[in-house]
Amino acid sequence: MELTVLPAIEEQIFYPAARDAINDDDLLNKAEVEHAGAKDLIAQISAMDVKGELFNAKVIVLGESIDHHVDKERYEIFSKARQSGMGLKGMVDDLTALKENLLANDQTTA
Repeated sequence: MELTVLPAIEEQIFYPAARDAINDDDLLNKAEVEHAGAKDLIAQISAMDVKGELFNAKVIVLGESIDHHVDKERYEIFSKARQSGMGLKGMVDDLTALKENLLANDQTTA
């Protein structure tokens, strides 16, 4: 659940602000493509039987993709955002509220 909500809050709140602040569309475009790839793998894994032939391989690839993405965010995107004076601390309440809303809505529809 968290792996589907985190990209949503980043795409709705963080990435638009980062695009304005850090002026590196290439870096943020790659991050969004990584999100799309992770969402696709999550959907595939969710639809699979855990005993399926490719299940373990897909979970491993998803983990590697997430690790790579987190490193890119930590060392490049967030670093540039902090340097830009983007006001990351000011976003925490909005990010948290959206996350809680998305989690609550997913739980009520499950």
